Amino acid sequence: MPKRVRQSILLASTILQSAAMASGAFAQDVSVSPDQPDSQELSTITVHATTAGQNDDHAGSADRAQSLYISRDDLLLTNPQNLKDVFAGEASVTVGGAMGTTQKVYVNSIDELNLAVTVDGVLQNNRVFHHNTTNYIDPTLLKSVRVDPGVAPADAGPGALAGSIVYETVDVGDLLAPDRNLGGFTSVSFDTNGSTFTAAGSGYARHSGAEILGYAKYANGDDYKAGNGNEMAGTGADLLSLLAKGAYQSQEGHRFEFTGRHLKDDALRPYRANFGGLPSTEPETRVYNITERSFSGSYEIDGATGLFDPNIVIGYSESSTKVPQFFNRRSGTSIDIGSDGNAWTFSGKIENTFNLNVVNTITTGVDFYSAESKYSDDIYSPEGYKEKANNIGFYAQARLQPIDRLHLSFGARGDNQNFTGVDGTDFNNFGLSGNAYAAFDITEQISINAGYSNVFGGIDLEENYIYESISSYEGLKPVRSQNLVAGVKFQHNGFTLSGDVFQTDFDNYREYASRTVFNTDFKVKGFNLGAGYNWGAGFFQVTYSNSDLKVNGSHVDSYVASDIGAPIGQVIAAQLVHNFEEYGVTLGASVDAALDYDATTDVGYQSLPGYFVANAFAEYAPKQLANLTLRIEANNIFDETYASRGTYGVEYGTDTLTPLYEPGRSVLLKAKLKF
Repeated sequence: MPKRVRQSILLASTILQSAAMASGAFAQDVSVSPDQPDSQELSTITVHATTAGQNDDHAGSADRAQSLYISRDDLLLTNPQNLKDVFAGEASVTVGGAMGTTQKVYVNSIDELNLAVTVDGVLQNNRVFHHNTTNYIDPTLLKSVRVDPGVAPADAGPGALAGSIVYETVDVGDLLAPDRNLGGFTSVSFDTNGSTFTAAGSGYARHSGAEILGYAKYANGDDYKAGNGNEMAGTGADLLSLLAKGAYQSQEGHRFEFTGRHLKDDALRPYRANFGGLPSTEPETRVYNITERSFSGSYEIDGATGLFDPNIVIGYSESSTKVPQFFNRRSGTSIDIGSDGNAWTFSGKIENTFNLNVVNTITTGVDFYSAESKYSDDIYSPEGYKEKANNIGFYAQARLQPIDRLHLSFGARGDNQNFTGVDGTDFNNFGLSGNAYAAFDITEQISINAGYSNVFGGIDLEENYIYESISSYEGLKPVRSQNLVAGVKFQHNGFTLSGDVFQTDFDNYREYASRTVFNTDFKVKGFNLGAGYNWGAGFFQVTYSNSDLKVNGSHVDSYVASDIGAPIGQVIAAQLVHNFEEYGVTLGASVDAALDYDATTDVGYQSLPGYFVANAFAEYAPKQLANLTLRIEANNIFDETYASRGTYGVEYGTDTLTPLYEPGRSVLLKAKLKF
């Protein structure tokens, strides 16, 4: 192990141990009423506890044995500004890209493009341009996040080749105390690195079963500086985020809900937005006009326990990336090209869960999607190019507990997909998928689990910014994956230990080169470890992930891995939090670290350097002003110069390109007032 990494880990241990000793001296039980400020709701902030899955009807089933839950309380605690912050503390989930406009999520090294991703139950189809993000999500009003790594159940939806990610936004009931029908909040924050000012506000109400919620957020700032003191051009914040929800729930529990989400970022970004720049004559920045929106409607019976427990969701998601300028290397000038990439998906499902009893259920349903991805510009492709796909699927998933200590989950789905390429080429493919999962409680403290899935994925829509270069689809086959996971957990008196191994194999994955699409194979394998302790007034957790990605049997660089995943290697994440209820103060610290990764040297590039990043925060909720919360964060305390693992191109060296470094040391100040 390199000396630098050993020193970093030793320093992390010293910081966390000192904080633990300090907080342990004041440890006490916390009893929190629903109308207390957000910052004091630490009694439910636990890691991988049942409370984290309180929004999941199938929490505790075998297919959730390795699921990662991030609850509303966790999000209030970490105050996430982007997706990297959302998954802080989870080493197996890597977010590379530094800015919201370029961030991509990798689960066990696999790109989220290969997982079924939903927001409020609506499938996301946001594959537009490889230089920017796939799913640009404002985390402020997220209710919960669940990640099913590897093996996903049949009711996760089509395309769950390597698992699923489920995002849910808040409801009025999550924000209002039981004895109130009207409320809201406003917040302001300032980040010293980039002088970024953020303002957000929300209002919500309920009456006689009807609910309404509105939310708006605006962030604006200058370019930030990396740890080396260099300003990263094109990294200034410029975000408008809107959310609207309406719902009605009858006394019998029939709930109808409608959601609209809109996010826009229209700012100067690096010319190739996912890295800092090339040593060439290209302009340093250009405008990326990114818009993401989704709409959903749903119906369910809240608290249904019998054989009729329906869930109906229908929705639309859209992602648009417009890049007005194109640099012509031959002429050395910028051209007003008016590039316009757009991807949309209309999807829905009708399912019913047959609750045979409290612990045994069978879910059956049918789902569909109609997706289209189109590119056009004013000069080279005025008529535009597009790919489209339609899919109808049917599925069933049984979740059973034949004896007290044994949990079983198994299911199957069939999908029929019709795909049409840019030249009118049609493919019609039908495939079956299956999964099986088992979890067994050896003792009250120790449990083991294992799962397997074989998944049909059809033919993915490619990013539309390369459509004009595609000349042939000859021989293209639908993708199929196999996933195998196994794990063990120990839980006792607040202590948690866990470990799991995983392997994912993709056959006939769609790739592109030299104007032709073709199929390739890849494999990811590795293991994850976790440890934690929850003492009621706070918690400590540390997670470690080690993953190895190979394409056609060989290690690869970021470019070859694009859309497949990323060379991640070994990642460590740690969190420590304690609530001093008597004083209204919450203190926390976190570590984000990675070890050197040498596999990229196998293909002729530099190794990925390790890094160590420490953060800390303090929240104060004065008892004299019960609805006010003040927060201060110190991020990247040691001013580390680094690109988060999963960020494109670090292995090529700065002579080839400048990676998109994360912000250097910064201080964030925030005030939030509830009313």
